[in-house]
Amino acid sequence: MYEGLVLSPFVRAISSLRHVFAARGLRGHAVLVVAALLVLAGCDRQIAPPLVEVTELAPREIEPGDRLEVHGTGFPQGRTGKVTLEGTVFRAGEPPLRGVSIDVEGTVSAPDRLELAVREELAERLCGRGDHAAHATFRGDVEVAFASSNQGAPPLVGVMRGVELDVIPSSVRASVQGARAAEGARVLAFLGIAPGAPSPRGLPIEAVEAGSAAERAGIQVGDVLVSVDGVHVLSVGDVLAASARAVELTIRHADSGVEETKTVSLIAYSGERVPTEYAPALLVVGLALALLVLLVLPGPPSLAALELRIASLVRRATARELVSGLFGRGRHAALSAIASAVIVAFALTPYLVGRETDGVVLLAVAASALVWSRLARERGLVSSLRTLFRLLLAVVVMACALALAVGQVGALELAEMVRLQGGAPWQFAAARHPSCAVLGMAYAAAVAAVVRARPEGAAAAPPPPQAALLERAGLLFAAALGVTVFLGGWSLPGGLEARGRGLALLSATLFLAKTWGAAAMILGASRVLPSLSPREVVMLVVKKLAPALLVGGALVAASRELVPSVALETAFGGTVVALGTLFVVRMAARVRSAVGRPEPHASPFL
Repeated sequence: MYEGLVLSPFVRAISSLRHVFAARGLRGHAVLVVAALLVLAGCDRQIAPPLVEVTELAPREIEPGDRLEVHGTGFPQGRTGKVTLEGTVFRAGEPPLRGVSIDVEGTVSAPDRLELAVREELAERLCGRGDHAAHATFRGDVEVAFASSNQGAPPLVGVMRGVELDVIPSSVRASVQGARAAEGARVLAFLGIAPGAPSPRGLPIEAVEAGSAAERAGIQVGDVLVSVDGVHVLSVGDVLAASARAVELTIRHADSGVEETKTVSLIAYSGERVPTEYAPALLVVGLALALLVLLVLPGPPSLAALELRIASLVRRATARELVSGLFGRGRHAALSAIASAVIVAFALTPYLVGRETDGVVLLAVAASALVWSRLARERGLVSSLRTLFRLLLAVVVMACALALAVGQVGALELAEMVRLQGGAPWQFAAARHPSCAVLGMAYAAAVAAVVRARPEGAAAAPPPPQAALLERAGLLFAAALGVTVFLGGWSLPGGLEARGRGLALLSATLFLAKTWGAAAMILGASRVLPSLSPREVVMLVVKKLAPALLVGGALVAASRELVPSVALETAFGGTVVALGTLFVVRMAARVRSAVGRPEPHASPFL
């Protein structure tokens, strides 16, 4: 009966329109279209009020570890609801992120209140990761949805629009916060503003310099700086411009309390932070330099000799020999499978031994296996001790490179290091940070130096079977540790999180493939380049690896005094990836060309 009362006006309207269309010669499908539109319009007018209503979010300033409360009416007691944040995220010093949609789950604690825990994952989605994490202001809608108890029925949904929420990260180092505060003070000095003590209401303005940009914009003493480029100003570090051209300041006037947005030019301002607009230009310059270095300038003679040596080995080896040399046969293949299972476990579990000790244990196991595989070839106590001391120097380089990389990334747990990098090659620590690129090469060279070390003297004992097994295990674990710290570990491209079983297996497979790739590179270098005596290993450490550690440490120290720049790191990462790709392609082409040529040899009659 109710449906008839609701639809009867539309039935009469459709009947009258039908006579009109018939008089004008129009067909019946036009009537059906108009009828459908009228019915939809009528249904929109007759929608009942929502059963769930969202009225407030509290508190409006949160950080990891807090509890966010969603207040409203009609929440089913004890049920779990899905809270969706849809809108724009404004971060200090970065362009706004539009179209953001984040889903979290909360539990109803009262008919008018839903509570959810603010976890680190939610803060990272809003604030960013690692040193790039910054205070974020979310503006948009909050939707709360509860699954209906009746199968097939639509969920109960309530929406609150125009929500503003401030999120404070917890993983930013004090040095980065100090650098941002210094940059914010420089911006205020350029504007001609002397700030007071910050408060949740904003940054009070205690003085305005005569003739400054702030005075020309109409900013007066007593006004409050509410937001900068959409970010609520809770500290001086939030006064970072998202653009190099202009900055938008929201001012609350002291006399009227009215908020006004003013745009101030930044053309004459130059800070220590590289603006985001410069990222494409920096990337183009980096790619041009990579092309110039690899494709235009001639390579050194040592590189040409290395290519000929690789071509000679490839000419003699078969595919089966290469595969067996990498994965082994018999006991070696079984050991490779066991080591691969252990490596995969790092990607599938939060930790094996301890959250903060997995890296140390993995380094100790890899270094011990590699060193003992070399000592097993020595004969005599004195020779063994001398070789042990010299090889430990390379192990010290490995440990120092990892320690400095940990200081650059700002995390001690292996899972945290992987999470702070990213799955794309230009997001790896070795590509984003120049210091990590230098330290990664020093780490790989130190591992290769231990693998390439030959026994000292002609009286060396023949290598026992256990030595090759220890070398293989140590090489794989050292490669896995290097991939975790410098090459993204098991992180998936595109920011995907390995929540389901399928994605977890995919991330573990990717991690294992990168580990075997790194091991193949180190093993190939040990086969192509000449072997080193323990004395030559010491010379390599003193002349090459120790200076590399000093350079990497200096870059780490310098990076702590600067505000992290997404533009600069993206450009550097893209350049490094392009340089590496072009180098591999160029060398592969030259090696292939050398393989096709007949191998030169001296005539026996000369």
